[in-house]
Amino acid sequence: MTKRDFIYLALLISLAIGSIIDVFTWSGEDAGYTLNDITQLVATVVLCVWWEIEDAKLRDGKAVTLTRTMTIFFAPLGLLIYFFQSRKPLAALVWFAGFIGGAVLAIFLGAYLGEWIIAIYPSQP
Repeated sequence: MTKRDFIYLALLISLAIGSIIDVFTWSGEDAGYTLNDITQLVATVVLCVWWEIEDAKLRDGKAVTLTRTMTIFFAPLGLLIYFFQSRKPLAALVWFAGFIGGAVLAIFLGAYLGEWIIAIYPSQP
C-alpha cells in the first residue's frame, strides 16, 4: 500500500467513526454544529487535500493551488477538478465515483454500525 492509499483509508475510517459518534450523540433536534461535525469537516478537508498531493507525487504531476483551494472550500468539486486535471475524462469520472462512493459507503456503514450497537446495548433509563 502506498501513502496515498493509507490516507484514503484514514479518510474512510474517520468518516465511519464520525457517523458512529453521530448516532450516539444526535438527540433528534437541530442543535447546530457539534464538536464531532467540526472535527469531521476539518479531518475530511485535510485528508482530501493530502490525498491529492500524494496522488500527484505518484503520478509525477503537481496538485495545482487552485484545485487544492477548491477542495478546501468544497471538497467534491475540488476533487472532481483534480481528477479531470490529472486523468483522462473517463478515468477521471471512474476515480471520482469510486472516491466519493467509498466515502458515502463508509458513512452509511458507520451509521449502520452505530445503530446496531445501540440496538444491542440499549441505554439504561
